[in-house]
Amino acid sequence: MVNAVIRRLDADEISVEQATGEITTHLASVPVPTEVIEAVEQAVIGLEAERVSVRSSATYEDSGDTAWAGQLETYLDVRPENIITRLRDCWLSMFSRSALAYGATHGYGAAQFSVAVVIQKMVASEISGIGFSVHPVTQEPNVMLIEACFGLGEAIVSGRIMPDQYVVERDSKKIIDQLTGSQREGLFMQPGGSKAIWRELETEGAQRKLTDAQVIEYASLMTRIADHYGYPVDTEWALEDDKFQLLQARPITTLAEEYDQPIIDLSDNWQLLVRRPMSLLEVSIWAHWLDSEHASKMMGVVVNRAMSIQDDVGMALLFFPAPAMAAMMTCIGELYQNKRNQLITMLQHGQTLYREARQRMEGGISTFKDIDSVLDFYTHAAQFTTALPATVLNHIEQYELDDPEIRTLAEKLRSDTLYPVIERQVADPMAKSMTAAIGFSEPEAAPLVTTWRELQKGSIDRELLEKRLEAVRSGKRFVFESIDGEDTVRFVSQTGYLLMRLAKQYAIVPDEEVNPDQLRGQAAWPGLYRGKARVILSPDAVGQVIEDGEVLISIQSSPALMPLLRRCGALVTDDGGIACHAAIIARELRRPTLIGTGRATSVIHTGDLIEVDSYRQVVRILERAGAG
Repeated sequence: MVNAVIRRLDADEISVEQATGEITTHLASVPVPTEVIEAVEQAVIGLEAERVSVRSSATYEDSGDTAWAGQLETYLDVRPENIITRLRDCWLSMFSRSALAYGATHGYGAAQFSVAVVIQKMVASEISGIGFSVHPVTQEPNVMLIEACFGLGEAIVSGRIMPDQYVVERDSKKIIDQLTGSQREGLFMQPGGSKAIWRELETEGAQRKLTDAQVIEYASLMTRIADHYGYPVDTEWALEDDKFQLLQARPITTLAEEYDQPIIDLSDNWQLLVRRPMSLLEVSIWAHWLDSEHASKMMGVVVNRAMSIQDDVGMALLFFPAPAMAAMMTCIGELYQNKRNQLITMLQHGQTLYREARQRMEGGISTFKDIDSVLDFYTHAAQFTTALPATVLNHIEQYELDDPEIRTLAEKLRSDTLYPVIERQVADPMAKSMTAAIGFSEPEAAPLVTTWRELQKGSIDRELLEKRLEAVRSGKRFVFESIDGEDTVRFVSQTGYLLMRLAKQYAIVPDEEVNPDQLRGQAAWPGLYRGKARVILSPDAVGQVIEDGEVLISIQSSPALMPLLRRCGALVTDDGGIACHAAIIARELRRPTLIGTGRATSVIHTGDLIEVDSYRQVVRILERAGAG
């Protein structure tokens, strides 16, 4: 009967609510097998515990792909005589509304998963927490994250509090960042009580939870656990009588296939120049705009290092070294201050170049004798019609200059930018023609899988292009680097964590409440997302609605919100830490997520147009609902 209901759910014949109701009604009268009862009772005698915790673990839970974080029930402080009742409740939690929604999201159908139940001696901890042997956001193999709170660890995983965070370098065992969470309340066991209760902490909650020595001790323990299992682990722990008790260890489910490989060069202080939809071919040309004689003459600097990373939504982010970008701004400043007429002449040259180039574009690739002439023309045009006016406008804005003549010239060029026309009418057709000539199966996709230098050198290889095309079709993203004249291209399963590494995003950035339309928090999953807000104050999804693509704004990231998380485009919360259940789920679903803002539900209103930028750890209110 149960499998039949789940098959109907898989086929969208019934809703999750209907499936939950039919299954739980049917199973309510099914007794626990006698042999199970007898085995449990015998094992409890050997455990010699007055109280236990009864914890669910799905057969697919804690696998390398899915964590089932918070979807199944766990019961604390259970008396031995109540274990069988709680055992049954754990089994039934597999068919809860949120668990069925989670299973459907990850493609688990009828009879594909079941629930085991773990019974442990109850640890009535005063301090507890979570530990990741690899930082779950930046995914740096040598960086560990520990979260801690007063009371039971359920306070952290529920997302109800702001825990302490400690970032530890694995090899050196050095604490490289830390934050003391302002914990307003904690979950504590009561002497002789039947269940844990929430207790206000007042000023106590703002105190640090672990000493440096304790942080290093648990980091060392995590290293041993990860080495024992042979993979990065997500752990739960409790501190009892100043001794760490390990409660659980499972794989970290959200790491990229390549997380431990050296994908990008982090030796430079990279600065983001632009983020826009660009092909691999296009970003490879951008990398050579400044690495040319044109740049030396115009900007006073030659840049021989560039990097571009394609994000989860297909946008390419282009980076150059910060010192080079600063040198360009200095050059423009000197032109503005000391050679203003020369700067005006350069901007006017850009306008002349734009008019001439538009005419030349009508002839397409036939007007160029070879690929080098295309590169020279492309670079010259792009620098004078795009790079120069953009830098001039940045200088004017930065120093709040009042110069209508130069501003007008620069704004005109920026509004008539030339490089996309050259890209579409010259560069892309040339790439398609050259790859077709070597037998590439899909020449129309050539801009997605080849670089300008490969075309220029004639080093394009059909087998390599086919391999890259397969990577693109499988959803992989490109990482392009041009370092000292050598280009490197990789296609990888995830790139968001690489962008977080560049930003060095470790801990929560305190919200100073200076800008009423901008809030700070902590990134649980990287991304940049813009959409309408939907504020949900309820801790579960019952009776709540959200439109596809809206940004879910909640007090805490409760796993009971799973049906809503499936539909939202991004998630923002008041409370919670990186280890809370729904932050883990958001990472599995790859939803841009910002947690711990402290005040999102009071500042943001349903219908507001907002932008979640977890690379910079901010959420911006762009337009108020009903404004205008």
